[in-house]
Amino acid sequence: MSESDRRFQRYVLAPDAFTSQRAQGAGLSWLIKGWKDCRVKDMSAAGALVLTKQDFSLGDNIEVELTAKEGQRMVFQGEVVNLGKDHSAGLNKLGIKLGHPARGSVEERFLEGLEARFRPSH
Repeated sequence: MSESDRRFQRYVLAPDAFTSQRAQGAGLSWLIKGWKDCRVKDMSAAGALVLTKQDFSLGDNIEVELTAKEGQRMVFQGEVVNLGKDHSAGLNKLGIKLGHPARGSVEERFLEGLEARFRPSH
């Protein structure tokens, strides 16, 4: 698999791997609304599919926080590039383009290790 293919290969994030999954919009106006629970269904180094009750618009900046069972807190920065609805769960589906995490950061190491920890999404 090429470097580019690996970047876009999505992996299903097992919900029991995290003690919490939260999202909030980035920016001053979102600080008032604060963090809200979400569910990250799958993720790659390039993006993530997130289910949430919060309403977002295309182009909104977003932060997704994952807290691993080991206590490690990771915050991923991104932009909403796709919107949908999961009608069975009554949740908004957000396609998020992830920004590049800082070199050597916990977030970068997590994204690089997705293949080892989670199964591929089909």
